[in-house]
Amino acid sequence: MINADESVRLLIDAWKLMVGRLPDGRIHHADGVASCIGHVPLPFFNFSMNDRPLSDAEDVRRFFGTVDCATASCAHPTMIALCEDWAPSDWEQVATDHGLATMMQMTGMETDQLLPPRRPSPALEIRRVTDDASARDLATINAHAYAMPPDLFECICNMHLWHDDSLAFVGYADGRAVTSAAALPVDGTVYIALVATMPDAHGKGYAEAVMRQAIAAGQQAMGVTRTTLHATDMGRPVYQAMGFAPSARFKVLVRTDAH
Repeated sequence: MINADESVRLLIDAWKLMVGRLPDGRIHHADGVASCIGHVPLPFFNFSMNDRPLSDAEDVRRFFGTVDCATASCAHPTMIALCEDWAPSDWEQVATDHGLATMMQMTGMETDQLLPPRRPSPALEIRRVTDDASARDLATINAHAYAMPPDLFECICNMHLWHDDSLAFVGYADGRAVTSAAALPVDGTVYIALVATMPDAHGKGYAEAVMRQAIAAGQQAMGVTRTTLHATDMGRPVYQAMGFAPSARFKVLVRTDAH
């Protein structure tokens, strides 16, 4: 079973890999904070995390202050992932006092073997991302899934992330891009990211189908079976039904006065 230490490391190393591939991506990892700053409008890629347990409220305040220093040069909104297993019970009040609010929750998950599909595969044409056009389809799906302006995702409407060792897939229903998933090599695991489905295409099994394709391709390419991810609360039930076991919980925080 994956523990909090490993779940934090996987999250940090996955973001280091992705942000490090952006043209202006900068990684700063010191003083208990890993900041992966893409210097892009998409806040998902201006991301900081704690890499050690926080002992008390004062330690949480120091953590937020260190994040502020590490991200001061970024002209765009940023996010913070805080491992709840590594935070004192009063951390939320400290976050509120610091002008932060929870945007979403995530759960670290892993499996060594997927369970069989619960239903027949949907009618879906799944294609690997191999050019800017298919990368834009993946970016657009994620923008709509998170109810964010598509122009924020321009930073990944290209092949920056998709080196030979990383595989992204888009599923098309009747020629329309409706779902996506990607497999990245992170810490000896197949790390699944950018799983998303268009809001009007939920409930059809599309996300599971494209995920299974990404996992199978990633396992073959990387020569490992262990598969990891960090799930939103919306995606977690799907992943558990596929055989993923949960571990550490994370809160993703944003500034309430974000510009």
